[in-house]
This record gives sequence, structure tokens and C-alpha cells, in this order.
Amino acid sequence: MTTGQIVAIVILVVLVVAAVAAVALFRRRSTAQRQIDATRYRDEAASRMASADRLAAEAAERAERARREQEQAEELAEKRAAQAEKLDPASPEGVDAERRTS
Repeated sequence: MTTGQIVAIVILVVLVVAAVAAVALFRRRSTAQRQIDATRYRDEAASRMASADRLAAEAAERAERARREQEQAEELAEKRAAQAEKLDPASPEGVDAERRTS
């Protein structure tokens, strides 16, 4: 073998070793990056879950408040109807309806 051939073989071996090292380094970096991404995605998911829980609790509270207000409005309407009946018990029901439409 000539010196040129030996140098070419050494350079080829060095290039192959460098390529193998680069691939190994890339794989390690890629795995680390995937782990970082997975952690970030888990954190985002936990944050969104907490936000969804808060929104659900707020919605349930608003629904309960609306139900209570509806009950109060119905009670008030019944009281007003009873008061109106006490004030004018002889009034036929159709007369009020006719007055409103006229």
C-alpha cells in the first residue's frame, strides 16, 4: 500500500467514526428534546385541565344562581297574583287579557 492509500483509509475511518458519533449525538439530543417537549405538553395539559375545572365550577355556580333566581321570581309572581286576587276577587280573568291586547 502506498502512503496515499493509507492516508485515504485513515481519513475514511475518521469520517465514518465522526458520522457515527454525529448520529449518536443527534439521537441523544432528539431524545432529550422529546422529553422536554413531553414535559411541556404535560404542564400545558394540567394547566388547561385546571382552567376547565374552574370554568365548570363557575358554570355550575351560575346555573345554581339562575335556578334560585327563577324560584324567587316564581314565588314573587305567585305572591303578586295572590295580592291581585285579594284586591279584586270578582274580576274575570278574560277582562285583564282584553285590556292588554286593546
